[in-house]
Amino acid sequence: LEEKDQDEDYDDTIDSRPMSASELLAQSMGGLSRPLKTRLSQVIMSLASQGGAVTGDGSGGAVQPGDDEDTSSSLNRLVAIYSVSGLLRFYCSAIEKALEKAQAENEVITESPLLTTCDECLAEAADCYVASLRAYGAMLGSHSLSSSQTEAHLAQRAIMLIADERVASPGFADDALDTVGDDLVSKQLSLSFLVSTMVDAAMTHLKTLDGTSALKSAVNAASKSGLDAKETTKWMALIDEKEQNLVEVLVGTEADIVLKECGLGAIRSAIKDMDRVYIEGMTMSSHPGLSRKEVEAAMKKFYSSLFSPPIPTFEDVIKDAQLRKIARSRTAQIVIDLYQEVYGALSSERGGYSDLSFLEHDPNQVKALLSL
Repeated sequence: LEEKDQDEDYDDTIDSRPMSASELLAQSMGGLSRPLKTRLSQVIMSLASQGGAVTGDGSGGAVQPGDDEDTSSSLNRLVAIYSVSGLLRFYCSAIEKALEKAQAENEVITESPLLTTCDECLAEAADCYVASLRAYGAMLGSHSLSSSQTEAHLAQRAIMLIADERVASPGFADDALDTVGDDLVSKQLSLSFLVSTMVDAAMTHLKTLDGTSALKSAVNAASKSGLDAKETTKWMALIDEKEQNLVEVLVGTEADIVLKECGLGAIRSAIKDMDRVYIEGMTMSSHPGLSRKEVEAAMKKFYSSLFSPPIPTFEDVIKDAQLRKIARSRTAQIVIDLYQEVYGALSSERGGYSDLSFLEHDPNQVKALLSL
C-alpha cells in the first residue's frame, strides 16, 4: 500500500515532457564520447610517434624526388596531425554554434559531452603538432643529409603543405587573415607559429642564395594563405638581410678572382706586403712586385681587360635578375675602388716612379668603362 501511495504521488508529466534539442543531442552523443576520445587519441599519438606515411587527406604520401622515406614520412605525418587538428576545430565550432542557437531559442542548455571530448582532443592534437613541428625543424640538418634537398627547401615544403592544408580545411574557414585568438590552440595552429618555427630553424643553415629564395617563396605562400601582413613583412626583412650578407660574401669571393685575372690582384698583394715592412723613406718602386717593369705589365693586363671586363654574370648562383645586377655592380665597384687606390699610391711621392706613362687611364675613365 505504501508503494502504491508513492506511485500515486509521482508526477508522470516529468517523463512525458518533450526533450529539448540540446538534451537530445547530449543524450544521444554521450555514449559515443568515451570511445571516440580513445580512438582519436590513438590516431593522434600514432601520427606523432610512428613512421607511417599518412598525408593530411589520409591518402598516403608519395616520396618526392630526392627524398628518403624517413624525411617524407615525417613531413606527411606532420601535415596529417594538422589536418586532424583542423577537423576537430571544425567540429568544436559546429557544436558550439548549435548550442548557441539552442540557447537563443530559450532551450535549456546542458553540458555537451561531445563538445568536451572534441575540445580535449583538439588540445591534444595541437600539442602533438607543436612538438612534431619543432622536432622536424630541429632535424632539418639530418633530413637534408639523407636527401638531395637543402634545409631551406625542406622548410619551404613544410610551410607550403601546411598552408595549403589550412586553406582546404573547414576548421580554418573563419580565419582567412590568420587572426590569432587568445586561446592557446589558435596560437599553436596559426600560420605565424608555423612560419616562425620553420624559418628560424632554416636560417641557421642558410649558405646559398637559392635557400633564401626558397624561404621567400614559403613566406609568400603563407601570406596568400592568410599570414598577417606584419608577420610577412618581418620575415621578409630578416630573409633579405641574410640574403644581402650572402651576396656580400659571394661578391667578395668573385671580386678576388676578377682582380687576379685582370692583374690588379698582384699589385694589391705587393702593396699589402710592403705595408707590413714599411719604414720611413721606402718607395714602392724598390719593393719586390712593385718595380716599374712589374707594375707596367700588370697595368697593361688590366687595361686590356677593360674592353671585355671579366665581371661574372652570377647566372649559376643567383636566380633573381635584379639581385644578379646588384652583385655585378658591386663586383665592378670593388675593382673601380681598388684601381683608384692603386692609382693614387703609384702616382704619389711614396711611389718613387719617375715616369708614370704606364698609368694610361685615370680612375674616372676606368669607372666609365666598367659601368654596368
